[in-house]
Amino acid sequence: MARGGDRGERHPSAAELEVFLLGEMPPNQAAPVIAHLVRGCDRCRQQMAPLASMLFTAGRGAPKIQEGDGTQYDFVLFKAFSSARRFAATLAREHGEGERGEPRQFLKEVPAPDGAPPHARGPRQRCEALLELCRALRSSDPEGMVLAASLAVQLAERLDTGSEPQTADLQARAWAELGNAHRVSDNLPAAESALAHALRRAGEGTAEPRLLARLMDLTASLYTDQRRFEEARRLLEWVHAIHQQQGDLHAAGRALISQGVSAGYALESERAMQYLAEGIRKIDPARDPKLALAAVHNLLWCLVDCGRIAEARTLLGHARELYAAHGGRLDELKARWLEGRIAAGLGDEDGAEWAFRRVREGLQEIELPYDMAIVSLDLAAIWLRQGRTVELRQLINELVAVFHTHSIHREALGALLMLKEAVQKNRATASLLRTITTELWRLERFPSLKAPGGL
Repeated sequence: MARGGDRGERHPSAAELEVFLLGEMPPNQAAPVIAHLVRGCDRCRQQMAPLASMLFTAGRGAPKIQEGDGTQYDFVLFKAFSSARRFAATLAREHGEGERGEPRQFLKEVPAPDGAPPHARGPRQRCEALLELCRALRSSDPEGMVLAASLAVQLAERLDTGSEPQTADLQARAWAELGNAHRVSDNLPAAESALAHALRRAGEGTAEPRLLARLMDLTASLYTDQRRFEEARRLLEWVHAIHQQQGDLHAAGRALISQGVSAGYALESERAMQYLAEGIRKIDPARDPKLALAAVHNLLWCLVDCGRIAEARTLLGHARELYAAHGGRLDELKARWLEGRIAAGLGDEDGAEWAFRRVREGLQEIELPYDMAIVSLDLAAIWLRQGRTVELRQLINELVAVFHTHSIHREALGALLMLKEAVQKNRATASLLRTITTELWRLERFPSLKAPGGL
């Protein structure tokens, strides 16, 4: 990289940035480029702008994004990290083709919704297909979700709202999905900015109640992640009321489940159970089995938190088929984790230890170190009660090393170091272990608290 600036920083050259954006840079060369870019270099942003414009051109009527917003630059980085290889060949084929301002070929290749006639493959239909894809990617590919939503925004913003408020509705939906995609990807500032654009576009639209409910629902999810629980609760109450008025009991039940999840994140387990139980009664499991599974799992977790172990064991037995039919690998591990917590609550420490060990191994396999650390603390609680000090010390040392390796938030690392010191001095207590486990849960549930530097 070239040296530049008064501080003697090294900047990637224009050629290096182009190779990097196309995804053709070897990992060992890309690492220092990434490290430089994530610090936020204005000079390199300016150099990358022409390259980015080759991929996406601003649509007519697009809201002006404030300079400090970071959304465009975040998307450029996302393209570099995740998707440039996929489109590099397409860009090469398109170089010199088409008139300025025409949609790029890879946008034209986005399929129209099922059943659409060939002549209906216009921007609106491709936008609808991208929004559907965005929702489908939520649980499996957050970065792909951001990409799909970003493309949907670009397509929607090319449409002239004119006298058609339905176009503003489509633009609001696209911005809303982009906001949710950023939230799922733990980029809360970008999520808030995109949702603000969605609300502005909705104000130019038809005022359709379901769209308003959708925007409030997604905003409530963001507020929950930002720990603004009371604001989230008020929004979800409106969401529930709108769907009730529209006669959509399933959607109303979903809003109640969202309230339950939010209350659970606020560590209000009793209140969470009330919302979850009522929501489960209203939803149609056949319409959204994954929602039913998530609701049941959260209810089970709250039951255990409240010490209602026998009820949790019975409900888990009834929910086995639901986990088997609609759960993935992670859901399977979550169910076994519940088994361990239930066994521990019933005094079956051998069964609990076996379950916690299996979950721990599984989380290591799918590379979820933070969750692995939390289940390890459940295992540590058993060893502490049994006086297995040597194994306990070894486990805590291992967790500290994992947190160092993965650069996990210093607040979480500090909690573990406090536990390590207590274990070394034989002063660890069940109360201290519960406190630290709760703190790690708090950090795990709120990405903004886990990010390095508290950003």
